[in-house]
Amino acid sequence: MNRHRLDFAIVGAGMVGMAQAALLAVRHPGMRLALLEASPETTPQLSPQYEPRVVALTQASRELLEEVGAWDDIASRRACPYVEMRVWDADGTGSVSFNSRDVQLPNLGHIVENNVIVAALRARLETLPNVELVNGFRLESWWRDCGLWHLQPRGEDRLNEEDGLREQPEVVRTRLLIGADGARSKVRDLLHIRSQDTDYHQTALVCVARSEKSHRHTAWQRFLQTGPLAFLPLAGLGDDNHCAVVWSADEALAQELLMLDDQAFALNLEKAFESRLGKVESVSERFSFPLRARHAERYRGPGAVLVGDAAHSIHPLAGQGVNLGLQDVRVLADEIDRAMARGLEPSHSSVLARYERRRRGDNAATMKAMSAFKSLFGAGDVHWRWLRNTGLSMVDASPMLKKRIIMRAMAV
Repeated sequence: MNRHRLDFAIVGAGMVGMAQAALLAVRHPGMRLALLEASPETTPQLSPQYEPRVVALTQASRELLEEVGAWDDIASRRACPYVEMRVWDADGTGSVSFNSRDVQLPNLGHIVENNVIVAALRARLETLPNVELVNGFRLESWWRDCGLWHLQPRGEDRLNEEDGLREQPEVVRTRLLIGADGARSKVRDLLHIRSQDTDYHQTALVCVARSEKSHRHTAWQRFLQTGPLAFLPLAGLGDDNHCAVVWSADEALAQELLMLDDQAFALNLEKAFESRLGKVESVSERFSFPLRARHAERYRGPGAVLVGDAAHSIHPLAGQGVNLGLQDVRVLADEIDRAMARGLEPSHSSVLARYERRRRGDNAATMKAMSAFKSLFGAGDVHWRWLRNTGLSMVDASPMLKKRIIMRAMAV
């Protein structure tokens, strides 16, 4: 790592961190960036099989990936456009379907495996001469002096083999520090920013299922009292019979499901999904993670800012987590552009305040909506069941309301 002054240092090389680095590098080719990642260096390898961890990319997210030059690579690997979304309640007859025809668009979005996006962004960053990706950088401490952040990585002194002198761990200096290091953000902690945490007492199970019938490029979601179940279409390996499954279930049920063998789990999955795609013929290895929401009380500190899960993480009910993070990426880049056009430092407090105002309210509204949906569809009282079934049917009968919901969800 060069000790000279950087313009931007981004901590965290996940999808959001890499997208932020790529967007700033493309828009400002004369500036120097470093992407600092704690994990050891690895070259992303695409599996010959589908991976269960996926993202439902909106049109706005796709446009950002197009701008940074990563979308063509993603589309050439594996990306499944979906033209319809069907949602229904397990406890009643209420249902609603959204179709891309309702908004005169070719699709509602794309289901893409996480590792496909990561591989494409990594490949793109390697072509940008003003970005350096530094693996194995575990942030230990920092201090701010003369308008610069000085980042000290964790690690013991190293012995220089040539002259026998001991070398101190390299210090990275940057004008603006961007924390994109996930829900357990080290940057957020070192900035002493508190967060509001919500434990949903649910676990998300993810896997890939092969069904008897084609998914018809449709995203399916059934709301059970114990949590939502989603089948998200996958394509690119020769058929339209594979879906990424995201089953959010109360903790006790989730543990029971994890203990089942593949055949028994497939039968339970088919039953919970009401056999909408026929028999569930096979399932992949299952993964699980606890469901919690977290929202930072502030998105900024002196010369530093948070994006993505470092600032907010939500229930995966509508698949909006990464999309919200990519919206953070675009808005922060826009505000930096505005600042530089006015001759301001990208780390100026007014710049970061504008970013925070534009993003925190929108993210908070989305998080509240997801929590409200979770509570509404988890309620077993007959009055709540009537309310949600009636509401779904009313939405389905209103083309104008459906159009507004689609356009809002697509962020267009």
